[in-house]
Amino acid sequence: MPLQSILFPIAHLLSYSFLFGTQIWHSFIGGIVSFRVLPRAQFGALQRRLFPIYFALQFFLSMVLLVTAPKTLKNTLTGPTYGFLLTVLTTSLFNITVAVPFTAKTMDKRKAQEVFDGRSYDGQKLPGVSEGAERGGDKEGQEIIKSAEMKSLNKQFGIWHGVSSLANMGSVIGTIGYGVLLAGKIQY
Repeated sequence: MPLQSILFPIAHLLSYSFLFGTQIWHSFIGGIVSFRVLPRAQFGALQRRLFPIYFALQFFLSMVLLVTAPKTLKNTLTGPTYGFLLTVLTTSLFNITVAVPFTAKTMDKRKAQEVFDGRSYDGQKLPGVSEGAERGGDKEGQEIIKSAEMKSLNKQFGIWHGVSSLANMGSVIGTIGYGVLLAGKIQY
């Protein structure tokens, strides 16, 4: 029995399990709990470090799945098999190379703008800023003020974050679709 016939099924099932488990945990549990529990700055710092690892892991595991896909699945369901796996591969590659860098740059610009404005991204006065010190010279108790620059950066961040989230959901759906095909080939 060739070593490939032993290692490929093990690598395939473990890769699928790890990919699916990671996607579900990060997308629907860990990320949501972190958002609710951590202050915004700590949440942003955490996500900034997790996302590149998460999307690189998605990319690597989808490559392993493509290489180790069972012959029975490749021969009978070529289009759907490769379609689902290529969806995971391309969406994770898009997030690694495009969405995450653009989102991170926008976050950096927002942080710099917050310091310049003396106000957070949502227009709230930053702690420790003396009255009238921020641009516009507003006084305590006045309405929330967002600069035009901050409004533009918030819009950019929202767009890139939304695009990245949609790509991630596409990846999760691709993984589930592939899992359905894979499960259909298991005989009891």
